[in-house]
Amino acid sequence: MSDSFSILLEELGKELQLSLVPDKYNACSLVIPPLTIQLELDSNQENLFLFSKIIELPPGKFRENVLAAALVANGLRDPRAGIFGYFAPTNHLTLHQSYPLKILKGENLAGLFGAFFELAQSWYESIHRGQPSPMSSSSPPPFGIRL
Repeated sequence: MSDSFSILLEELGKELQLSLVPDKYNACSLVIPPLTIQLELDSNQENLFLFSKIIELPPGKFRENVLAAALVANGLRDPRAGIFGYFAPTNHLTLHQSYPLKILKGENLAGLFGAFFELAQSWYESIHRGQPSPMSSSSPPPFGIRL
């Protein structure tokens, strides 16, 4: 178990007013329905990873549209709160991000965690409503470009 990870979780817990401790796998999962966000160190214990399965995507055109929109979002300039992916075994849209552990303290991690959660939640809500992304709208796209 990494002492620096435990200390970081303790600091983050103070910011979020929660008791956070590493589990037996040296990770910590926060359940904020409908999402679960996992925090974990890499094998070298130099980077902190945030990961969440956002929502299951049924096969078909809608899933293709969501994944195309996620690729567009991945192409946005930094800073980005996370990077989208697809977890094929469960057909989930995912979001992940990593940060160097040496730059993190509870206060700034709380801000990064909040931005990560808000991004994941906005995509969950949009997809749940039948929109391929939060960037979707009912107005016609400029120049006829479709996501």
